Amino acid sequence: MLNQVDTNDRVYLVDNGSIDGSVNYITKRYPEVKVIRFETNLRFALAYNRAVALVSEEIVLFLNNDVEVDRNWLRQFKLALRKSENITIFGSKILLFNNRNIINHAGGLLTITGSGIDLDFMKIQRKSEERAHFVGCVSGASMMIPRQIFLNLGGFDPDFFAYFEDVDICWRAWLNGYKVPLLPSSHVYHKLSSTMGPRLTAERVFLGEKNRLQAMLKNLELRIVLLGAFVSGGYTIARIVLLLRIRKPAAALAILRGDWWILVHLSKMIRKRMRIQQTRQIADSYLLEHGLMARLVDGMKEFGRLNKLLTA
Repeated sequence: MLNQVDTNDRVYLVDNGSIDGSVNYITKRYPEVKVIRFETNLRFALAYNRAVALVSEEIVLFLNNDVEVDRNWLRQFKLALRKSENITIFGSKILLFNNRNIINHAGGLLTITGSGIDLDFMKIQRKSEERAHFVGCVSGASMMIPRQIFLNLGGFDPDFFAYFEDVDICWRAWLNGYKVPLLPSSHVYHKLSSTMGPRLTAERVFLGEKNRLQAMLKNLELRIVLLGAFVSGGYTIARIVLLLRIRKPAAALAILRGDWWILVHLSKMIRKRMRIQQTRQIADSYLLEHGLMARLVDGMKEFGRLNKLLTA
């Protein structure tokens, strides 16, 4: 990655209380890298928020520690930035580290249940003209955003801790009248589940459940959030049944823990919702009509497809 950086670029390592010697390794071998070190693990959202507040760059580009970048990765961001108008967040296409023809993320769609759908997840990449295009959300694993806009949006929601915080900030960006494009020609290669372990660990399921419900409650219009809550109930039951069927009782219990977390913090969610809805500039119907939010039937089809992948 460092061989793509120009002399005017600054590279920061945000260290979340690591104990593996990675900071010493970087400072000795790459003294040009500036280290922002936190004594404890603040997790993804809060650590990035604090790091962005500490730097003074006009543009910030987030890059996870479990990805490898393609040789044109940064160049494509810079080219897109020069052409942009009213753009908030750019994101890369993400391919699997160990099988670079398989897609991890090709942009995402927002959903009325608050989660994001990774477009073309686990599908073979097809050779095609890779033009930038608008999507509902992009991945925080490789994401560029003007620093001031990031701060104006309130950064990542620290209550998300990890997972779906990128969906949430992209969603809020759209609601504030900005645009979110995927840059398919900017590739990174992701070691899937290398940070938090397998997808169905209790901790990951808990975080995913509470975070999707937060996004749903905060960002949807009232008439849609009521529908989302109804659909979410069925979605929760279906997932619990599936997890029990494949003998993952801890993960099934984690869903209920996530639901309970929302009930305990409901007043806080309502206050956040009021702030977001007061500054909303576009309607949910716009997101649906422009293919940025999945229609209910498409969300159900994707849920069925992912279940087959999990139980295969």
